[in-house]
Amino acid sequence: MGFLCSIFKWAVGLYLLSSYKTVPGAYFVRFYYAIFPLVFGPALTGKKDTANIRKLQQNKLSAVGYVEYSTYASPMECDFYFHKNNATYFSELDVSRGELMCRVLQKLFIESKRYPFIPVANVFTNFLKEIKPFETYRVASNIMCWDEKWIYVASRFTKKVQGKEVLCSFSLTKYVLKDGRKTIPPQEALQYCGLYNEEVERISQDNYKILVQESGFHDTTLLEEMKYDYLKL
Repeated sequence: MGFLCSIFKWAVGLYLLSSYKTVPGAYFVRFYYAIFPLVFGPALTGKKDTANIRKLQQNKLSAVGYVEYSTYASPMECDFYFHKNNATYFSELDVSRGELMCRVLQKLFIESKRYPFIPVANVFTNFLKEIKPFETYRVASNIMCWDEKWIYVASRFTKKVQGKEVLCSFSLTKYVLKDGRKTIPPQEALQYCGLYNEEVERISQDNYKILVQESGFHDTTLLEEMKYDYLKL
């Protein structure tokens, strides 16, 4: 009996350990772990991540930067259909998009005398393929384009199926960059960070035409199939 109890305890312990992403407070740990080295650490210590800033400034396509990481569907993220619950995708999006925006706009956060923040205005998500318990998947986000007010971020959840990358979910997020009640135009923010140039503007305009004229937030088929022109950070 004692042996069975030990096995049960170990099984429960391993189950809970495998669901580390859903324990109380895990969301905040994961989110701040992604953005702390980019914003809060340099702001507190005064030591800027000059290598990251210089790397961005030297590359013409840096403003449409790219962030990617791998994770897996833990058991407590899954629902009664035995696949990753739709609601849990948005927690991953917070981590991915947060790192992306802090990386691209790092100089604005650290050096400007403003107190910028980036609230989400709208999110559209298309769920295409299920992600099963313990299945590994990738989350990738990139700035697709911007206009006078909004920044549009595309995010993909993909997994490997027979050696081929398959799109499981596509999300399009509309951000606005604020300093108190004042909106900071995306172009102004990128210029401050030394990232704005004609090539970056051309890429943004090309992607924006596809976003507005052909698909918008209603049909993301073209966006899902687009080959983005971006820099992999």
